[in-house]
Amino acid sequence: MTDLIIGAITDDSIELMRRRIGYPNPTVRSGTVLLPHYTEATHDSIRHFAEGYGDANPLYTTRDYGRNTRWGSQIAPPGMESTMGYDRSPIPPPDLDRETRGALRGVQLFHSGNDARFYRPIVPGDVLDRSGVVHDVEEKVSEFAGRSVIVTNDRTWWDQDERVVAVELHWFVHAERRPAGERTKYASDEPASYTDEQLAEIERLYDEEYVRGADTLWWEDVEVGQALPMMVKGPLTVTDLISFHIGGGWFGYGNPALRLAYENRKKLRGFYTRNEFNAWDVIQRIHWEPETARQIGVVSAYDIGPMRWSWLVHYCTNFVGDDGWLFRLRGEFRRFNYMGDTTWLRGVVTAKRDDPEVGPCIEVDITGTNQRGKVNTVGTAVMLLASRARGPVVLPEPPPRPSNIGPRRGC
Repeated sequence: MTDLIIGAITDDSIELMRRRIGYPNPTVRSGTVLLPHYTEATHDSIRHFAEGYGDANPLYTTRDYGRNTRWGSQIAPPGMESTMGYDRSPIPPPDLDRETRGALRGVQLFHSGNDARFYRPIVPGDVLDRSGVVHDVEEKVSEFAGRSVIVTNDRTWWDQDERVVAVELHWFVHAERRPAGERTKYASDEPASYTDEQLAEIERLYDEEYVRGADTLWWEDVEVGQALPMMVKGPLTVTDLISFHIGGGWFGYGNPALRLAYENRKKLRGFYTRNEFNAWDVIQRIHWEPETARQIGVVSAYDIGPMRWSWLVHYCTNFVGDDGWLFRLRGEFRRFNYMGDTTWLRGVVTAKRDDPEVGPCIEVDITGTNQRGKVNTVGTAVMLLASRARGPVVLPEPPPRPSNIGPRRGC
């Protein structure tokens, strides 16, 4: 790889990022693409998003199924908001923007986790706005990256009626770009390989994937310590990643094609490097080109954070069914999930309460383990359930939308 910008993590670069707290992260920019992937939720956009991460739940993928549920309509799975929302993030003052736009420039980002609260479902016809700002900047030393910085971003989406749909913290580890041979952690990870018998077992789990659907999960029937059904995701292929991007877009970066890519590179020079043909291409190809991944310090191509996040959502919504609601989900992406890897998701109920604010609910711990026996994902979910004594789920009261917002971009 040539023309890769190599930046260093310095005290000054960390301080520049801290000065962006309350304003958009300068390392996450969309270039020439200012509109969201979906400007409006439709039957097809909801279906495409769900199918992109392997979810065939008719509540999300079928136009008429939802009419006979408590929602009265097709709804989108939690997480769909990440594909939507006109950008209304606050615009930093010109001096601050100019002085801080190079914060942590040339330093690789690794999406490491999310913590979200979902307040209402997205339905066909919804149009969202969103705001995203830097929330916290924390320095850290790790075995993989050495000196690194964790930047937490705060994002909010609201609909055409000014109702907040979702609020999410998501964090990136910023690490200096170094060839994979210079890093010791994960260096021993071998590429995945499967026997026919192992593939047959994975396919058996796909055949038996649990989808509760219309079978109401009553709060009174759940017990602490109860195990949830196991779900499998994999073996991961580049085709899976393509399908996910078809359903969800580029999740903020905007990677247009051909002449539009050329125009994009004028604004996002640091996001492009020369490929094997000496032509320019996005650095995001670390997710499908193993050699490019090794150039920035990872032993092979790997998934993207929003994909694994959607797997956690899928695991929860399959279990909670049509009448429940996934209110809060926190997920941490602990290890790289390489092309070829398989992840088995398991969960257990850790708490049960009639909460004074959100009503009858349960807490579930989730663990994702790969074929190497290594945990690559952990999650904690709060699920709201119907109660025989209290009645149907009542959606939580959302907070007000942010007061410091800018004009819509891209209109």
